[in-house]
Amino acid sequence: MRRTVHRRRRRLYAWLATLLAATTPVLTGCGDSGGKETGLDIGGVHEAFERGDAESVVGQEGTFSGYVKEAISPWAFTIGGDEFSGVEPLLVIEKDLPSVNEDELVRVTGTVREFDLAKVEQEIGVDFAETLYKKFQGEPYVMAREMTKDTEQ
Repeated sequence: MRRTVHRRRRRLYAWLATLLAATTPVLTGCGDSGGKETGLDIGGVHEAFERGDAESVVGQEGTFSGYVKEAISPWAFTIGGDEFSGVEPLLVIEKDLPSVNEDELVRVTGTVREFDLAKVEQEIGVDFAETLYKKFQGEPYVMAREMTKDTEQ
């Protein structure tokens, strides 16, 4: 009887290890993006800010793709991130690019910066509703210069 219990337990462990190995690649890609980043990725940008190394990514240009999580205003939205990946969405600011809708897949190319409401307002010549943007103060964002919609994964 003891052998049977050990045999079953080994089979269970083997099954769980196989399941974990099969699902890990799928889960690690969840939510962070829609793929096709160049140079930087959403998770890497947030990690640099969290570890106090923002200067390693600020000023860097990258291409980020992901689903629009929140369309905040005609000039700002967030992409990527979800509850499964643990990655926060990345704020995108753009003045002259097309508007977006939530859950739309987009690819954005731009420069990573640290969000400062007053500086952003001055740079793009728009007054933002402070209550909508104060949660982004000091966080990373991308000043977009190019965006495409409905990118293929």
